[in-house]
Amino acid sequence: MNRLTALPLFGFLTVFGVLYVAGAFEGVPVAERAGGFVLGVLTVLALVAGYSFARGYRGDEDEDEDDPAA
Repeated sequence: MNRLTALPLFGFLTVFGVLYVAGAFEGVPVAERAGGFVLGVLTVLALVAGYSFARGYRGDEDEDEDDPAA
């Protein structure tokens, strides 16, 4: 996913999640369910992004162990 797509999408999901947590959707059942779902999606995306970001800084030691040419 490129930045021109990802940044607005994550921005929208973040604002929607903040509105859900702030209680802006009280009394609107569909919005409450969608807000909870978006919050769950953001949680999973944050975990995956943190894991992949951390793997990038781990170094090449993991890749060298499996490479017979190294």
